[in-house]
Amino acid sequence: MTSPSNAHILKELVFPARYEFLIEHVGSEVARLVVAPPSATLYSIELAAQSIRARGEGLFVPMYALSGTGKTTLSSNLRTFLPSQFSATVQHNGAVSFDELKAAIAEAARSRAANDERIIPLLVDHRESAPADTTELAAIKRFLRDPLGRKVLLCWPETSEDMAKSMSADYERVAGRPPLPLPLHVEGPHRDAWVPIATNTLQLSNNVESLELLGVDPRDYSPEEFDTLGDYLRAISDDFTKNRLDILQRTRLPIRMVVVVVSASTDPGVLMHLTNSSRFGFIDGNALLAATPASVIGKWWADRRGLLTQMIVQLDARVFGLPPAVTIPILRRFGPEDVKEPLESLDVSVKGTASIARNIKRSDFGKYLLGTATSTYETRGTPSNVSSPAFDLLAERGFTHGADKELNKAVLEAIRVFIEVNGMEASEFKAEEKMSFTPLIPDTSFVLNSEAVCVEYTWRSGDYLTNKNRAAIAAYILSKLQNYARELGYVE
Repeated sequence: MTSPSNAHILKELVFPARYEFLIEHVGSEVARLVVAPPSATLYSIELAAQSIRARGEGLFVPMYALSGTGKTTLSSNLRTFLPSQFSATVQHNGAVSFDELKAAIAEAARSRAANDERIIPLLVDHRESAPADTTELAAIKRFLRDPLGRKVLLCWPETSEDMAKSMSADYERVAGRPPLPLPLHVEGPHRDAWVPIATNTLQLSNNVESLELLGVDPRDYSPEEFDTLGDYLRAISDDFTKNRLDILQRTRLPIRMVVVVVSASTDPGVLMHLTNSSRFGFIDGNALLAATPASVIGKWWADRRGLLTQMIVQLDARVFGLPPAVTIPILRRFGPEDVKEPLESLDVSVKGTASIARNIKRSDFGKYLLGTATSTYETRGTPSNVSSPAFDLLAERGFTHGADKELNKAVLEAIRVFIEVNGMEASEFKAEEKMSFTPLIPDTSFVLNSEAVCVEYTWRSGDYLTNKNRAAIAAYILSKLQNYARELGYVE
């Protein structure tokens, strides 16, 4: 499930507590979360498969367990547990009639290989607490003895044991004695597996590692205190949602922190190893710590891993590079006079606002602001014959002793133009100024889409985004995160 690249991560985080919702968020990855049921339940399923083959007719299996035990998960993943016996499960949401059951299996049969002789599980999961009546049971019997239904295991989950027993008895009167005791009592995964299931659910659903450090850690919840896996997952999900909302509401506006590395580099380089592989530019806390194990800032954060994860998520912290092809036209038009003059001497022409906006739009930072980015960085081709030498000249001038402050202001002015040209609305453009609702004083800031965007620039000479500078870049990001944690009152 994809989201716009400029959507604040706190608004995207989810913790699915039910199988159906989980499928929406992780798709085929759900197989990584599925844990086999106890051997008694698996034995009954395998006995059902063998009976279908021996009898030459399909089998109707009412199954019961408390809500959240895993009836739907089991029925939907029989192929995972017994791949030689079962093919993919077919979900049936239509009427329980001979024609509609037959149509559901006919469609599934068309999509599988002609020599696939495995049994097809057919799941009727929309009739809980509404057991099949006499007419429907007769239709099920007819269908399971039809050539198309002879290799079908029809699963009918139910939370009420009494209803499941009554329906099983009614069907036995219509179709005869079943080959195994019905209804089937489904047992969910052993409690020892609940914590790993919850942890993997948290990580897979959000494509972010170590989110359990955000304040909701599945290891803090004792499986023995809950009747079912579903109850256990719902308790964690509820706390996760409350914690996420608390973090989001600690400031009047959601705050984003964007680190922009301005250098002669034309490609993202080492940034690809410091960010999440599936969230565009999203900072990976583990990668930052791995790059700075011996540094003071690295050791400081290593003792506060939970806070690091919280700050990255709360700030939706991202990092991007800004190449000379973007920065030089900006500085030629909006930079201070002592920058414009040497650029003019290199025959760097003054570009119009539309051209500057177009350059920003092509950059990773611009795509992020627009929300048009893919999940990963993109390479930018060969460096410009004009902008690269011009940037080298600027680097000789130096970026320290406050020289970068005027450059930051120039980039802020270009961002204002970029936002206007692209029809977006923003306000409160500030450079080196305290924001109106927090004590933060970012390099530059503005409010976009009801969120405060704080941009922290680091101007560096040469092709800086290379592996040799991994530790320095990581340390810079960690230092900024430390400053924000202190200014927002999380640490002294």
